Parts: sequence; structure tokens; C-alpha cells
Amino acid sequence: MPVPTIIDTYDLVNEIAAKTGIVKDEVEKVIFAAQEVMGKNVQEQFAALCELTETIISNLELESVLFQIVEKTTMIMNAKACSVRLLDRTKENLIIMSAYGLSDLYLKKGPVEISNSTLDREVISGKIVAIKDAATDSKFQYAEEAKMEGIKSVLCVPLKAMGEITGVMRIYTSETREFTPAEINFLSAMANISAISIHNAKMYEKLKKELEYAELEMSKIYW
Repeated sequence: MPVPTIIDTYDLVNEIAAKTGIVKDEVEKVIFAAQEVMGKNVQEQFAALCELTETIISNLELESVLFQIVEKTTMIMNAKACSVRLLDRTKENLIIMSAYGLSDLYLKKGPVEISNSTLDREVISGKIVAIKDAATDSKFQYAEEAKMEGIKSVLCVPLKAMGEITGVMRIYTSETREFTPAEINFLSAMANISAISIHNAKMYEKLKKELEYAELEMSKIYW
């Protein structure tokens, strides 16, 4: 695969913005932040980024979009795992929506309650939080389970769409890591794109149901 050029980058930006309705500034943040993170593995990671953008462009099925986002984000950041959680209707719990690189046992460890998770309270308030060692940091709700899972450092950023924080996105590493400004910028940009993608997918599902209902009502009239 040839090394990506500035022209390749702007082509990606324009295509995503045109086909998804995501504002161009947000797309640019993701692309350029990703290129900062790529480092020496630029070709492999740029390919992962291209796959991710193609998914966002062509797919409005929420489950599929979210899995592609967490998978490719993990690859681009050379991390262990990634997850997306959304606030439930009470805004008291964070419900897992998609994860890559985490075992079923870890995902079923118990509820993530805002009242019991200092980390998530801070992130839901709009902060970006980095944890150097999840097994020893009091902010992390399930420290022992994190240790058993082989999780070391965690970076957590808010999901924000239409001016509202709707959940959190986390990246996990298996080694102690000091997250760089480029990595923080990339995950924040991916979280924004994820939140917008979730919003778009939900709107798509709503419109699809309304169309199905309208077709059903029409069929009753002409039956």
C-alpha cells in the first residue's frame, strides 16, 4: 500500500463529510489526529482508518458501526481494547454498547454505576481522564477485575452529540502508558464521530420504523 499523501487525507475528509452529514471540522480532527498517532506503522494504520471511514460512510446499522469503531480505534492506537458505553434513560448507569478486545467475563463483571465510579462521573461532566494503573487507582470501579483482565492504563473521554454528553469511550492498554497529546486528541475526535454516528443510526432506525408503520397503515386503507 502506498504511503498516504495530503491529497489522500483531504479526499477522505471530503468523502466522509459529504456522505455522512458529519461536519467537516469533526472529520478533519479524526483524520489528522489519527495521522499523528500512526507513527512508524503509517501504512497499516492508515488502511485501518480507511476501513473505518468506509464503514461510517456506508453503514447505518448501529451495532455494526460501533463494533467497527472500537475495533479500528484499538488497532490505530496499538492498544489492548476499546469500549463504548451509553447512559441509560435514568442517566445513572452506563450500558455497554460495543467492545473489542475484552473478555465476556470482564464485560459481565457488574453494572457501571455513575454513583460508584469516580472515573465516569468526571468523564460524564466533560473531563478527559487518564489512569496509569487501573488495578491501583481508586477512580476505577472494578480494579481487581481489571487486573485479572490484564488491563493496565485506561484513557476515557466523553461521547458528545448535539451538545449533550451521552456516554463514554475508553481505550485500554496491557502495559503502563503515558497517553500522548496526539492519542488524547485522536480518541476525543473518535468519540465525537462515534456519538454523531450513534445519533445518525438512531435517527435512521426511527425513520425506518415510521416508514414501516406508514406502509402498514396504507396497506389497511387499500386492503
